[in-house]
This record gives sequence, C-alpha cells and structure tokens, in this order.
Amino acid sequence: MSFIASFDIGTTQVKGILVSKDVKPYLEKDISIRTDYQNGKMEQNADHWYQAVISILSYWFTQGIRAKDIELITFSGQMQDCIPVNKEGTPLCPAILYGDNRAAEQAVLLEQKLPIQAITGNHMDGSLTFPKILWLKEQETEVYQNTACFLMGSKDYVIRHLTGKCVIDPTTAATSGMMNIKTKKWQSKWLEAFGIDLNKLPEILSSDQIVGTVTNQASKATGLLAGTPVLCGIGDGGSASIGAGVFRAGEVYGYIGTTGWMATPVHEVLQSTKGLFHLPYIDDNQFLAIAPLMNAGNVHKWAAHTFDSSYESFEQSVSSTDRSSNELLFLPYLNGERFPIQDVNASGCMIGMRSDTLPADMGCAVLEGVAMAMRQVMEAITDENKGALSLIGGGTKSKVWNQIMADVWNRVVKVPAESQFFPAMGAVVLGAKILGWGIDATKFAKDFPFEIYMPNNIMVEHYNKKYKKFELLYTQLKSIF
Repeated sequence: MSFIASFDIGTTQVKGILVSKDVKPYLEKDISIRTDYQNGKMEQNADHWYQAVISILSYWFTQGIRAKDIELITFSGQMQDCIPVNKEGTPLCPAILYGDNRAAEQAVLLEQKLPIQAITGNHMDGSLTFPKILWLKEQETEVYQNTACFLMGSKDYVIRHLTGKCVIDPTTAATSGMMNIKTKKWQSKWLEAFGIDLNKLPEILSSDQIVGTVTNQASKATGLLAGTPVLCGIGDGGSASIGAGVFRAGEVYGYIGTTGWMATPVHEVLQSTKGLFHLPYIDDNQFLAIAPLMNAGNVHKWAAHTFDSSYESFEQSVSSTDRSSNELLFLPYLNGERFPIQDVNASGCMIGMRSDTLPADMGCAVLEGVAMAMRQVMEAITDENKGALSLIGGGTKSKVWNQIMADVWNRVVKVPAESQFFPAMGAVVLGAKILGWGIDATKFAKDFPFEIYMPNNIMVEHYNKKYKKFELLYTQLKSIF
C-alpha cells in the first residue's frame, strides 16, 4: 500500500499520520515537545522537532511500514518563528517562537517607518519574524553574522534537514512581516533599509511544490528512502483550514490548540481591522482571514493543573457544576492577547468570587472565558451568525468545553473525529494533488464522522447576559494592566 506521510509540527506536539489513496489515516502518532517560557521569551529546541519526526518514522517502521511504501512527505507547522541556522543547518540559538515578546521595541520602530499593513496585509507586532531578526541583529550580533538562513516555520527546519534546502511557503511567509501579500515576494527594499541581507532569507515556494528529495544523509538518520520527494507544505493556519473544509466566504471555523484562532475565507484584505492576519490560501484570488488568540488550550491546561489533579478529574468536576447559576467571569489573557485587543500586558482575571465559590466553579468560568473571547473574535471577523460551525484541535477532546462553546456562541458546533490531526490531514490534500490521487479539497472534510453539540436555550440566555459583562472587563481593567 502507498502512503503520504504528513507531519504537523506544533507547539506542544509533533503529530504524524500516514494517509492512503482512500483518504484513510493510519498509525497516528504524536510526540510531546517542551517549550521554555522565561521573562516574556518563548523558545524551543528546534532539533527536537526533527528528532520527533525520526521517532514517529521509527514507530511506523516497527509496525510493518516499509520505506518504499511512503511516496511523498508533506508538512504543516507553527508559523512566525525565527530559527537562525548556519550553513550546515545547525541552529545557532533556540528557536524564537510566535508568542515571544522580546522584539516589541523593534516592532514599534518598523510600524513607524514602513507601510506594513498596506503591503503585507497584516499588522506589525513583536510576534512576527521581521522584528525578531532585527532584535538578533542588535542584541546577538554574532548569531546574526553566522546565520546562513533565518527559517520561519517549524516544518521548514525539518525540511532543511531532509533536503538541504531552505524554503518557506507563502502562508507562513505572510506572518513574517516582510512579504508582499500580492506578489508573494520578500520586500527587499525594506530589508536593505534595515541592513538585513536578503540572502539570509529562505526561498518562497508554493505550498504544493516539491522542494527536493530526501538526501543520503537524511536517509541514514530517518530510515526514509533517499530520493523520496518532500513537499513544501503549508503553515498550520492554512492546513487546518483545508482540513476543516472551510473554503467559501462566510464560512467560519475555530481552532483550539495551545493557542487558538477563528478563521474565514475572504476575497479582499481588510485593512481596517488591526490584529487580523491575512494569509494566502489555496486559491490565488482568496485569502484566509485569521484572528489569533494567545489563550486557548494553554488556559485549559493551566486550569486543569490548578484546580484539579488531572484532565479527567477536571472534566468531571466542570461537568458536575450547575453552569446556569455560575456568575463568575474570567478574562483569559494569561499570555497577553493579540485579538481583538493587542496588549502583551493584559493578564488573566477572575471576577465575582464569594466565600462559597468552589474550584469547580472557577474551572467552569475559565472555559467560559475562552469561549467568550472566541465569540468576540467571531463577531469581529464576520457578520454571519447562523449555521453550524466546525471546531477542531486538541482542545475539542473536552466534551464539556465543546458544549460550553455551543451555548456561548448560540451555534451548532460540529467536532470532527480526531480533529487534532486535521492540520496534518490538510497538508495531505496538497500532496495528493501532486501524486494525482484525485482528492477533492472541498469534499475532503465532509467524509469524516463528527459529533454535534446543540445550543441549550436556557444556557444561551444565561451566557448572553454574562457576555455583556465580559465585554466590559478589559476596558475597565486596562489601566491596571
């Protein structure tokens, strides 16, 4: 049997799946990844990504998969990273991730000097790669000088090791702050103005373009056949959207990973909405409008570990509460926020505690707070408020949270089975096109089984009242932050 091997390299896990011509996933496997947080910094050891891919491949081979069964390798992965590597592809420092705030001052300077949003279609802040490169140039001069290429996505680091090529896809490049969203080329004059060598940037290739093939060196390290083609792949925002089956204007879906987002396809870049990302999508005349949230699954993880001993007991605890009588409000900005507000200093807040407040009540309020933040985002990016909405990502493993989402949003929520693998599945669609497998991207997600969560009218009314108070919280607390 022939397979496409697809890897999604996220913040907390590297996920791998094998997909056959009948679009069935086989031998799903994930490897946990450690993230280091300190003083506003967010870093990972880039080599852990490659080692995780090797571990997943090793697992497949022990299960009877042969190297010759893998026809093509494709990827999705986290974006907005800054990964300086030398000529051998070795990292010169830890990978600086999207949630890292060290380059805030450089971002302010860039926004003052350049028409960032008009050219890139996106706002400028310290999470983008452009200001991170400037920070390295100013603060880590030796690292900058010895850098052969600044890779900008986790998948691109692994591709460099498999093929020897330094590349990036347009979706990931759009989150760098340096790419013209119309021409899909680097803004060379901007780089020149700030003393950045254009030759230190990766080549922009189409997501469905073959980068190269597995080298002899990579073959020895991974067990893959030398000569196996490797696809450029696509940043996780784009691959998750393909996996969710969202292609038409007005369609919206939500993603809950460590961080999260709400996304909808659009035909024009919305210059008036600050904080909204516009990414090239699979259609040349279409963009993906993504509203990012810094706080999603990470908040669930914090609550589960703070108020209970495990995810399972936390789930049971929240499920047992009377949500209709819980008046607690929670502002979920544990890591600041990016949309609809942009405030790295915003923090989490619990409002309304009494002497009889229980940990289960607080845990419930935490999940509600993320759902309300996502409702704010949804209302900011679309006028549509009807029809079913797909929800994907690892956070959807929590059934009580899925129901809270349906009640807070007053929308039917569809959760596809194994949706945490959807970014990897979305990347498979691109590979299937290259191999001529005849997989229709628009029908791809519709073939997967899903669970439906219907809004409860009583809870909808309760949450509408709470939401009006939630909307006031940030504006009232901003001066304190």
